[in-house]
Amino acid sequence: MAQFNVHFFKEKNKDIDFDQIRMFFDRIEGFSESFDDVAARFEYTHPRLGYQSAFVVTPKTQVPDIYRLSPKFLDVNFHLEMPVLTPDYVAKQVFEIVRSIAETFSLHIYNQMFEDVLPYRQNVLMKVFQMVKEAYIGKNPILLKDYHVLPKDKLAHILRYLDDQLELQKYYKDLETYVPRYHFLNHDQTLMIGIEWKDQTLTLFPPQIDVIFYRINDEIRVIPYEPARKLMEKHLEDVPGFIKGTKVVPKKNARKVFKIMRKSAFDIIGQTYTKETVMRLLD
Repeated sequence: MAQFNVHFFKEKNKDIDFDQIRMFFDRIEGFSESFDDVAARFEYTHPRLGYQSAFVVTPKTQVPDIYRLSPKFLDVNFHLEMPVLTPDYVAKQVFEIVRSIAETFSLHIYNQMFEDVLPYRQNVLMKVFQMVKEAYIGKNPILLKDYHVLPKDKLAHILRYLDDQLELQKYYKDLETYVPRYHFLNHDQTLMIGIEWKDQTLTLFPPQIDVIFYRINDEIRVIPYEPARKLMEKHLEDVPGFIKGTKVVPKKNARKVFKIMRKSAFDIIGQTYTKETVMRLLD
């Protein structure tokens, strides 16, 4: 897969302490390092989402058009490599690491889409990344057969929930409330996002779900979420400080909610589907 690169430059000199770089990455969760004759690589795997990128130190410059850049900035032979198809939600977090590097080591940044080397600017970097991703997909439409393409906000909500799921589980543990994982499913070539919900169990409803796998004793009903939500809505509460549309069954309303789920005649969705992974979702 094509990579989106961000190169680091320093004004007037190219002195940078390699040991300080190693110490910088040692302090951040998700990094591992490897070395060979070609480069030192600090590999980043997102601790909760699994997306990967790398910060690379090389003996020579990797900037193909370096001679057209302002001579007052010198390449320190240090750059980011991130897959072009990285979701925006994850890219923003990786760019926060770029920001921290730039501030810690007094560095500027450069990408081939820039006219010249720039101080770190999140909005510029994100805009250029989005342009490069869109152009790459436009030139390689065959790639889309391997992905389910979602609106940017929808995928960002899904990834934030996955990113924060452990913290939500800790928050709701004392409230005896189940914080479910997503099930990503391919149903008739359409992405279907579901959760499991066991009868008589207080449960949180993540954003952007399509179906509920509702278990009553040994029976599992695959129920469309939206009509169920509408019937339950006045008995649900928002999850405080979280994504709009994330709901939870409070204990005080549990009996009413479970009565609705047991008594209502929902259309049952057929169960012909295959499992997908979050890595097959694209914005």
